[in-house]
Amino acid sequence: MGYNLAPMRNIRLLIAYDGGPYFGWQKTTTGPSIQQELEGALLRILGEPHSAEAASRTDRGVHAQGQSVQFLTAHSIDLGRLKLGLNGVLPREISIQAIDEMPLDFHPTLDNSGKEYRYFLCNRAVQSPIHRRYSWHQHQPLDCQAMEKAAEQLLGTRDFAALSNESTDDSVRTVKKLSIVPMEDRRYRIEILGDNFLYKMARNLTGMLVAAGLGKLIPSDIPSILTTRDRKRAPVTAPAHGLFLWEVFYPKESLCT
Repeated sequence: MGYNLAPMRNIRLLIAYDGGPYFGWQKTTTGPSIQQELEGALLRILGEPHSAEAASRTDRGVHAQGQSVQFLTAHSIDLGRLKLGLNGVLPREISIQAIDEMPLDFHPTLDNSGKEYRYFLCNRAVQSPIHRRYSWHQHQPLDCQAMEKAAEQLLGTRDFAALSNESTDDSVRTVKKLSIVPMEDRRYRIEILGDNFLYKMARNLTGMLVAAGLGKLIPSDIPSILTTRDRKRAPVTAPAHGLFLWEVFYPKESLCT
């Protein structure tokens, strides 16, 4: 399709996806990725390559409800038509929820002020097949009070090196909210809000809460575990399929009015 050229535009997409069939957001030679599918759809609709940048490089199998993605284009295509066209060619596991135009200096990673992840747990003896792809099944009873006490030990600004699956010198992060929300049918939603996250940190926070709920660690021991900065001292990483990137936040002054 041909379009009249226009001045460079910075387009932001709000994307939702089922990450189950994909090897994460970022392009890889290992298997299909969300970025690869989106850039392929942009090529089909706009007729030329475009590079898409995301607010979070979600891991293999992780889902998103509110991933924020940006790309630059000189096309003058109407945004409503672009949204319709992309949703027409993207795989059914990926959809464009919203689209808008941003200032040219906007970047989804550099300009965001925080992210919210949500992790889903099932604590029944037998999990419903409806939820099996989107929640971690724990058939042993969970002590929610112990999980809440553990969450209290993980709030605030701390060195979270022990909860990162990748070594880094800059491991101080701020966890603003860590809540265990009961749902119907003995399911739970863990809401995790922070300014920034280390590699697999959201899943490791969940793993620590579940370990406390199963009695595998005492919540009061968490500060000393964090002090070691040793990943081997912390509990296992929660499976990817229960995690959702729920929302990415931006200061109002960085957004178009």
